[in-house]
Amino acid sequence: MSVSKRLKQHPAPGHRLIRHRGDILEFVLETPPEQDGQAWLRTNIGYAATRREEIVREVEDRRPRLSRDWHDVPMGRLEPGRFAVALPLLEVGVFEAKAFLGPPDSDDLVWPEGENIWIKVEPAEYFCGNTIYTVFARQFGTGKSYVSTPPEHERDITLLEDAGYSVIPQSGKFRDLIRELDFIVGVMHFRIIQLLPIHPVPTTFARMGRYGSPFAALDFYDVDPALAEFDRRTTPLDQFVELADAIHARGARLFIDLPINHTGWASWLQVHHPEWFVRHRDRSFQSPGAGGVQ
Repeated sequence: MSVSKRLKQHPAPGHRLIRHRGDILEFVLETPPEQDGQAWLRTNIGYAATRREEIVREVEDRRPRLSRDWHDVPMGRLEPGRFAVALPLLEVGVFEAKAFLGPPDSDDLVWPEGENIWIKVEPAEYFCGNTIYTVFARQFGTGKSYVSTPPEHERDITLLEDAGYSVIPQSGKFRDLIRELDFIVGVMHFRIIQLLPIHPVPTTFARMGRYGSPFAALDFYDVDPALAEFDRRTTPLDQFVELADAIHARGARLFIDLPINHTGWASWLQVHHPEWFVRHRDRSFQSPGAGGVQ
């Protein structure tokens, strides 16, 4: 039997693990007792910043990834044929690892059979008690109690739309949601506020739905002005910051739904980087009904 087949790694190769920041993960490699050499762990744990930097350069500058996040960590010998190393998981992200044996006086590395271990490291603060209140900000304010458009409004809207107008009903605002936070966080005790997409969307051509689909974003760095009050002292983005500050001031956290795998028609990305979008063979953009331009 070959040496590689006699190597045993714990956790086993190919495993998918979930851990939390602050955990310590131990790797063990068992080798034939008579086999001499030094064991190592090849991993990118601890180098999340390097990996992110290479990903950004690959996307923005078209530079190939050099995998500089990978490094070898020596494993201590516990007894003949048994090596181990314990690594603190101090960064959030997805990492890989695999142990190997470096025989003396040889450049040939011996690996246990199987794929790399994948380790997803999640924030420690989300270990438990993850009560989430999902918010569609448009539904707050004066229209919060509407189950559907009032019939008397529907008739007028239909007349205008039949005449070619784009009618967009009044939307709830960020500040309407702020006024509800004491109840959502203080009374119902939700720890996380998750906002459905808050970005600008098409409101005329290629509009999906009466408001425009929130999942057809035009600019991921901006917010829909319909979600802000007209206020000469603050911009719509300023009012979003007010909401974020109000959530954090109550000890809650803010999640934002980012539909980054598709956009609305004439989005900033489509205009500036049309080469990033999926097209049909005739070069027309693909536009699935619920997803906008991918």
